[in-house]
Amino acid sequence: MKSSLDAFRDRRLLFALLLVVLAANAAVLLSYRTFYDERLRALVEEQAGLERRRDEARRQAEEAAAAERKLFDTQAALTSFFSETLGEREKKIASLIEDVYATTRGVGLRPDAIGYQSVDEPGTDSLTMTFAVEGPYRDVKRLLADLERSKRFLVVEQVGLSGGSPDDPDSVRVQLTVTNYFRPGSLRPIRTVRDARAGTAARRPAAATRGGGGGR
Repeated sequence: MKSSLDAFRDRRLLFALLLVVLAANAAVLLSYRTFYDERLRALVEEQAGLERRRDEARRQAEEAAAAERKLFDTQAALTSFFSETLGEREKKIASLIEDVYATTRGVGLRPDAIGYQSVDEPGTDSLTMTFAVEGPYRDVKRLLADLERSKRFLVVEQVGLSGGSPDDPDSVRVQLTVTNYFRPGSLRPIRTVRDARAGTAARRPAAATRGGGGGR
């Protein structure tokens, strides 16, 4: 019994040191856990912030891509309008006159001699045609509708209606003034716009003229 007590007394210092070490380890583990939790929380918050920035950058990229698509679609429409609908006077005037005669003949009417008046001012290039037709009212209505539906930039400016032949009460005589607009000669040089999607440079028209663009 005495020897056991003596052995315990001899090891008290060792036990005390062991308890101190255990306490120190517990403190280290507790502080590490606290540090780990704080660090984990900071990393989670940082991740969330980066994801928000990523989503915002993705949204802005999609908006920029949509704006770019709209830009090139608009420029493609302008190319078609200036080149096909308007066109240059020298290339379009002959077929324009043929179309006017063909349209009147298509509804069974025959125009009198057509008078022409040309306007070539900065930003405007147009040809005004004045002629008269006589026939049934329904045919005159069809003629006006066909002129309005023309694929050309053709505008019916004036319509003068009067009585037709005394022998035909349904007949009317109409004086028409129509104007066709061409691509202005003062149009700015076509700009070169690079389409990043295709990786090539596409030629697009400027949306304005030096003297102001014409509109329908």
